[in-house]
Amino acid sequence: MGSWTLPSFAYTQALHWNALLLFGALLLLGLIAGQLVQKTPWVPRLTGYLLVGFALGGGGLNLLSGDVLQVATIFADIAMALLVYQLGRYVDVRWLLREKWLLATVLASAVLCFAFVSLAMIWYGTSTTLALLGGVLAIATGPAVVMVVVRDLKAEGQITRRLAAMAALNNIVALLVAYALLPVVAAEHDTPFLTLFAHTLYSLVGSVLLATVTYRVMMPLARWLGRQRSRQFVLVIALITLTIGAAHALQLPVLLTMLIFAIMSKNMDLQYDLMELEFGVANELFIVMLFVSIGAAMQLSSLGSVGVMVAILIGARFLANACGIFIFTRPARLSLRHSALLTLATLPMAEAGLGLAQITYLYPNTTAQVGPLLVGCLVVLELVGPVATQLALKLSGESGRS
Repeated sequence: MGSWTLPSFAYTQALHWNALLLFGALLLLGLIAGQLVQKTPWVPRLTGYLLVGFALGGGGLNLLSGDVLQVATIFADIAMALLVYQLGRYVDVRWLLREKWLLATVLASAVLCFAFVSLAMIWYGTSTTLALLGGVLAIATGPAVVMVVVRDLKAEGQITRRLAAMAALNNIVALLVAYALLPVVAAEHDTPFLTLFAHTLYSLVGSVLLATVTYRVMMPLARWLGRQRSRQFVLVIALITLTIGAAHALQLPVLLTMLIFAIMSKNMDLQYDLMELEFGVANELFIVMLFVSIGAAMQLSSLGSVGVMVAILIGARFLANACGIFIFTRPARLSLRHSALLTLATLPMAEAGLGLAQITYLYPNTTAQVGPLLVGCLVVLELVGPVATQLALKLSGESGRS
């Protein structure tokens, strides 16, 4: 009769993270931290996720780095795409045509952000390239923060709809400006201008084509599956995941592709074959990973070297957004209080840095220049921005509505 023995354990070997261990640990720690910080009425739960990421990342214990961080980034990409898809569906073209002053507000704020931030940074003495790119980064409002706070508060109303539509539209404007400007100001001396210009054209046209193909695939399937939430839910998740993979494989901007796809699905579906879906539980899983990953990228050491530039960018950006919103207060039929709250709510800056990580292979020198500034802004605005957005929506009286 054979004998059975316990397997030997190599106690001297270091613990190796794997995807399941990472996923479970981050979900649990994020859940606990989010619940703890939410005890303070004005602090959103995603601040807890950010703090967990910061504690485990390069700014803290340095456990969430390298291959481990790459695994977390996959989940974060799906979370960002889901949130951007939901944000894009707030852009109702027919509503915008009636609210034409909202479009004017978005364009005015974008122009003023770019001008104020660029001029302020040039005045401070930064290079023209860094100043112009700082101006572009300042245009976009953080889509993930806006959507998470809106969903958590169950906010609905004039300020909420304007905030969501502005966040979607100014991200599109920022991406278009970034890709148009990069070939002109990029500090890539070894790359011919025509190559950079061709890449810009490829990125913009490719995003539109990929979004169109995704929409054309989705609508017949949605019609065939019928108006059943569970089936349409799986369909949308599957197509969003496929689109992320295709965008990465084709080196196209994921954020722009997803926004265009979402706006198409909202405005071209005249027969309402696609239902309005609530991503609830699926969102929760991926949102934790997204903000933990963002927190892991935050390092206080980065803030030390660019602290003054970060303060200039944030101050100039806030002033520009305030001017852009208050200029159209009267024609947009907003009160001064509502304009002030809308300005406060737009404080978060785009989390993904406009997808600059996707173009490092073509613009290594330029992204290296703007990287410390981006990380510095991330440290400040990811901690302050969510609190500002939640405070603005609570003070607007639009939270807690169904």
